[in-house]
Amino acid sequence: MSYSLKSLGLLALSFFLLFIPGLSQACSVCGCGDPLASAGSAHPMADSWRLDFETLYLTASALSDDPGTNQTESLRQTNLNTTLSYAPTDDISLIAMFPLVQKYWSLDEGPGNIDAGSGSTQSIADTGTPFGVGDINLGIRYFFWQETDFKTKTHQALALSVGSYLPTGATNIVSGITGNPIDTHAQLGTGAFGLYAGLLYNHVWDDFTFSANANVLVHTTAYTGETTSAVYEYTFGTSYTGGISGQLKVADALSVALAVEGRYTDPDTEPNPNDNNPDGSVAPGQPTWNTPNTGGTVIDLSPAVYWNATGTAVLYGKVQIPTITNFIGQQTLGPTYIFGTQFLLN
Repeated sequence: MSYSLKSLGLLALSFFLLFIPGLSQACSVCGCGDPLASAGSAHPMADSWRLDFETLYLTASALSDDPGTNQTESLRQTNLNTTLSYAPTDDISLIAMFPLVQKYWSLDEGPGNIDAGSGSTQSIADTGTPFGVGDINLGIRYFFWQETDFKTKTHQALALSVGSYLPTGATNIVSGITGNPIDTHAQLGTGAFGLYAGLLYNHVWDDFTFSANANVLVHTTAYTGETTSAVYEYTFGTSYTGGISGQLKVADALSVALAVEGRYTDPDTEPNPNDNNPDGSVAPGQPTWNTPNTGGTVIDLSPAVYWNATGTAVLYGKVQIPTITNFIGQQTLGPTYIFGTQFLLN
């Protein structure tokens, strides 16, 4: 495959996929693609270790689910994710990701909630700034099929990924202003297990790599008996993620990539606040409901650059740009910025 044909193919493929109807995920709609992306997609080498440090920054907002208000909840989030992966054989990678998370959450009063005569059109009603360990991700990737053509110098492989996010992030953080629990999506964790499975396909040429992945992530209901908790009987929506990417080597140590990544997420569910008897017991019929302004569809266009700094260390940067969105309710999502360094340890 010639250099010009690869460049043209990558460009055409990316623009074609922009018009495929949608996919999505959670702030309730943040994050697309492979849950094990920070471990890399390359075929493992037996008895090798990989260490990845990745910084992620995103912004999102949604109309509050409190009935009768025009309040907007906004979130800024920064992650430092440390991922360690070990390959006991040429076909298996064992992966652990430890996220250190900082969030800034604010609740903005809508115009209808501002005191008359104040002269203000918007004010901050509440804030929260949680910081700490998020939900740890443990996974395994098994390359169950591979084919190498030495004549054309190409390699293909299929891998199965399975794993789970663990409920290690705090879910009991309260506001310093009101003393009430801050929003569910502003907590450091979900309070639940996030079980996922997916497939990864790679096709590698000398200076071009094509990858595709598809995944499903299912959360259990949060494990807490505290009725005042932000995640009490809360279930994050099931999400379906995936994407395709092409990575082109443009110099000995430099590669560029372009990906189209998508996510569809079901709405979250929680106890129905309108389905209680006067004595506080749950009335029959609809004990839970879909949380307003959660879930939907996002397709990202994701350019990236990779620099092989030393042969065993790679620096990379990537941005996921929401290009097509179809959210449930009123939500917004900004670009997600990702910067990282990966080391191959033998």
